[in-house]
Amino acid sequence: MSRTIHDIDAQRARWLRYRTGQHLTIEAREDFALGGLARYADDPHLRLMFLPNDPDDDPVPLDSETLDWLKEPRPTPYGGPAPRWGHRNRATSSALVIYDQYRDDARWGRYLALHRHGGVELGHGNIAYPLRETRVFALRQIVGLAWIAAALQSEVAERWDVNPPFELTVALRNANEAVLGSFAEGWPEPQTAFWDSAAHVLLRWELDDRVDPETLALAVGDRVEQAFGTTLRRHLANRGDYTGRFDPRFGFG
Repeated sequence: MSRTIHDIDAQRARWLRYRTGQHLTIEAREDFALGGLARYADDPHLRLMFLPNDPDDDPVPLDSETLDWLKEPRPTPYGGPAPRWGHRNRATSSALVIYDQYRDDARWGRYLALHRHGGVELGHGNIAYPLRETRVFALRQIVGLAWIAAALQSEVAERWDVNPPFELTVALRNANEAVLGSFAEGWPEPQTAFWDSAAHVLLRWELDDRVDPETLALAVGDRVEQAFGTTLRRHLANRGDYTGRFDPRFGFG
């Protein structure tokens, strides 16, 4: 049965209420994207979060069996090198988390989490890098992480019967006077010119069906490009063996 506009409004209100507590709204200003698990992170450049239809539900047990499942090594769905999430893990009241931490008193450099509500979340602190005087966000790494998270979300949905709709939120912190880089073959890398982008970038999708990881990840790349003022799709190769396709020849710092 199709949803009414009242059903859709109620669903959006549930998601917004949850995201507000996570500081995943532009109104959060300097605390943007730093709520929830991200309060343990060391200035994450990227935060990506899936929410199921009921963020207050608890279909995923936070136990050792689930943690072992989350820690299983998985090849990337696009064929490139996998990110390293770290060798530490812990439970919180809401999620199981794999993370890296350089010292016991340091914050997390990156993390991958599975929430009891059935949503996947990740945060990464090494997706932006300096190029002379310019801050550069790595486009293909962002798309790759979105693809990895979407593929894992599909596994979670199947394993624990987490049904759509889903909401995906992608947040980029401190994007003002930044550019995109790490492009596919055939695209020139950025120089030092600034683009007029927002202080923070917040993108969201509503997914009424099961998650298609590739389609969603490429859509993330498109929207990130648009947020930085372009429509070039530079996560897709412009020449060479991968022409017209996602170029997986990159790594994670």
